[in-house]
Amino acid sequence: MDEALKTRRSEQASAAVAARRAEQQALVAIGRVYVESLKADLPLVAAAIVGSVARGDFNVWSDVDVVVVAGELPTRLPDRLDVLMQGAPARIEAIGFTPAEFHNELIKQNPLVVESINIGVRLFGEDFFGGLSELRA
Repeated sequence: MDEALKTRRSEQASAAVAARRAEQQALVAIGRVYVESLKADLPLVAAAIVGSVARGDFNVWSDVDVVVVAGELPTRLPDRLDVLMQGAPARIEAIGFTPAEFHNELIKQNPLVVESINIGVRLFGEDFFGGLSELRA
């Protein structure tokens, strides 16, 4: 393979990686807007993007999965989802926990909770996640 072809392929690969990173950052920005809106309505403790967007293996149909930890959330799941999804941008899929629930789920090694600590894109509450790192898998 000649040097010109190698250079062209390298440039194409670099452009593809840059485009993929830009797509991921656009999805993370959707999550950030969502979390900012939650701060007005909930006693937010922490939030992180998990799933395919955090891992980087998302596709055009992927949701932006956001783990939300709030001081107060309705007990009933339908009510909780109503609170979390009210006014949420398209593509957001929120999973809500109180701090005690999050801690209990971490002890049980709930995959979403563990992922939010290990590889989640932290949007709010860095101290909360960092304080639990000794309990993670």
